[in-house]
Amino acid sequence: MFIGKKVKLSHYHDGDGKKFAEWQWDDAFNNPLSDDMIHPHTAEDWENIFRRSSKSKENVEFTVRKTENNDLVGFVALFDLNIRNHTGELAIGFPKKEDRLKGYGSETLSLILDYGFNNLNMHKIKLTVYPFNTPAVKAYKKNGFTKEGTFKNEVFYDGKWVDIDHYAIFQNDWYASQNEYQ
Repeated sequence: MFIGKKVKLSHYHDGDGKKFAEWQWDDAFNNPLSDDMIHPHTAEDWENIFRRSSKSKENVEFTVRKTENNDLVGFVALFDLNIRNHTGELAIGFPKKEDRLKGYGSETLSLILDYGFNNLNMHKIKLTVYPFNTPAVKAYKKNGFTKEGTFKNEVFYDGKWVDIDHYAIFQNDWYASQNEYQ
């Protein structure tokens, strides 16, 4: 189990799909989550996402829960895992506004990077983010991600064309940063 001070990575629990289905209607959560068509999911859809992932060799999905009371606060995933090249992409989300900006994201990133580098032996973990999503960018940088590039006018978002930034962290850089704190 991957447990931090505030949050832990966990499996899907009965009823989680219903919560995600209710929470997904927050535009601040849903719009930045995907650079493609947004699909409203039913509780069953959410359940199926986690069920498929539990059997996948290309995706790993965790729920994120508070350590103090096991309340569901979000999800984190490594997807498009490429075993040959030891790479994968990261997705993270905290659907409820009241669960954002509390350090859950940064701690979740630390836990998923530990899992990705120590358990899956990933060489590189990548992600994409809108440059204006400053809380996310701050958390990514705090956890060692560096910007690799920008795709200009890549996504039509909120009525205008916006850039997408690409970030990554390498296993050796992550290990070096962990040794700094010991």
